Amino acid sequence: MTDESGLREQILALRLEKERRPIHVQHVTHLALRLFDGLVSLHGLGLSERLLLEAASQLHDIGHQLELAGGGHHLESARLIRQHPWRGFSPAEVEIMAQVARYHRKGMPELDHEEFRALPAGDRRIVQYLAAMLRLADSLDRSHAQVVRQVTLELLSKRIVVHLDVVGPVLREVKSAHAKGDLAMAVFQRDLVFMVGEDEIKPPLPPGPFPSPT
Repeated sequence: MTDESGLREQILALRLEKERRPIHVQHVTHLALRLFDGLVSLHGLGLSERLLLEAASQLHDIGHQLELAGGGHHLESARLIRQHPWRGFSPAEVEIMAQVARYHRKGMPELDHEEFRALPAGDRRIVQYLAAMLRLADSLDRSHAQVVRQVTLELLSKRIVVHLDVVGPVLREVKSAHAKGDLAMAVFQRDLVFMVGEDEIKPPLPPGPFPSPT
């Protein structure tokens, strides 16, 4: 990877061409990079991987306009990233970007997925880390209203406490983050806790079974 400014220009040009909701993806990118920086002591990745996360975050939704019936826009986003004529990213870096975008929703990276299985072990780990952060960032703008303005992380031995700076109700975002935080909890081996001020925000528990008639 060379010439970071030139690479970033290519990323933004592709986003400008394909993305219909730039405010959402810009905000998701901001949150994803905050998560990357706050979790660096756990993932140990560097600036080159940070740029790959930035790229995947900016481009994770570009497949919406070409989404095939039943195909899923995450798969289309990955395809468009792979097919783009990048200058400066290596084929391995392009594949990491594509797979991080692919795993921003739906299932987690698993070895029964052929493209993930084909990666070298080190690249699989990078995809897991970066996709975990993108999934969280995307869920924290679930409403596409930028209700979560900022995140600050507190790393504890068994928990990652995500402090949210908000401008409105965030229950929808936190509910999504609990669901899509599955990968982050798996790769970082910690539970996720979401706080607004001194209050922990928890999604409501699903209703229990009706009592049996007596």
